[in-house]
Amino acid sequence: MIEKTKNLKAFLKFAAICSFFGALTTALLIFLPNPEVFDLNSQALLQSDKLYLSKLWILFIHPQVNIIASLGVAYLLLKRYPLQIIIGTLFLLLWAFTEIMQQSLLIDALNQIWRPAYLNAEDQITQDMYRTLIKGAIGISDSHYFVVIYGFGLGTLFYGLALIQLKEWAKWIGVALVFIGLLSIISFIRYYLNFGQLSLIVDGAYQWVYPYLQPVVRIALGVWILKEINKAS
Repeated sequence: MIEKTKNLKAFLKFAAICSFFGALTTALLIFLPNPEVFDLNSQALLQSDKLYLSKLWILFIHPQVNIIASLGVAYLLLKRYPLQIIIGTLFLLLWAFTEIMQQSLLIDALNQIWRPAYLNAEDQITQDMYRTLIKGAIGISDSHYFVVIYGFGLGTLFYGLALIQLKEWAKWIGVALVFIGLLSIISFIRYYLNFGQLSLIVDGAYQWVYPYLQPVVRIALGVWILKEINKAS
């Protein structure tokens, strides 16, 4: 029993640390600048751009640390809110797995194989072949994003619907998660169901609210997990 309690506390502490680290990766992804590209050749040169590649690696790590943090929350709330937590966890796992696969495609196939081969091609036929692969990779990445924003939005929403039922300041974490989840779902509808009239609301929220709210929420979740450790044991 003592060993079980010790292992549980270690897991929850690790989940809290992952939530703090998730806040850092979120802030880096939001505030680090993106390189400007104008055509296929300038896009191909990104394979040697350190800032661009660093952001891809951050995006690769980002869902891993955040899904561990989510599992810490899931453990603490599963018995009280099984419907929200089980459904939310399934969608967050879908988000995390898809984003990891998306970034592995971009890091490995696109930037370590296809873009260098395109730049070093010695004949037009070879260059055209890799041009097709590069354009195809962008389409595949976009289709991954379709699943990413869908899974993240629904998963975050359901976790928010669980946390919003708690007392004191944890309720406000739930309110923030519901907002973030709904924003992602509305953005999904705007992009993929062609509801362009939602753009003003979505773009404003992503510009003025989301960049600051998302890292703060992840920090707050980490603090909340740490405060719940003794109760869980």
